[in-house]
Amino acid sequence: MLPKRRRLSAREVKDVLAAGRSRRASLLSAKYVTGSNVLRASAVVSKKVAKKAVERNRLRRALYRALTAYKGTGTAVIFIQKVPAGPLTPAFLNDLVVLLKN
Repeated sequence: MLPKRRRLSAREVKDVLAAGRSRRASLLSAKYVTGSNVLRASAVVSKKVAKKAVERNRLRRALYRALTAYKGTGTAVIFIQKVPAGPLTPAFLNDLVVLLKN
């Protein structure tokens, strides 16, 4: 899990969704706004991707776990999982790296 200072609040999530720019990869989408001094992130997994809350939470935790190693700066980002995938498959991690670098 990301530390609280690196997660977005509900208000920030609404702001990023309303005014953010989009990036897409095969398994993930990202909406982001630049301007903060540390990478702040949130993860969204809809019921279309995983019906059970346990599965959605597992995917969300996997994304947060992958983000703990990344020390980016200056972005508030929301990751939205589009397609069901295993939590830490190589394709999932590759999409995350692609979205974070752009």
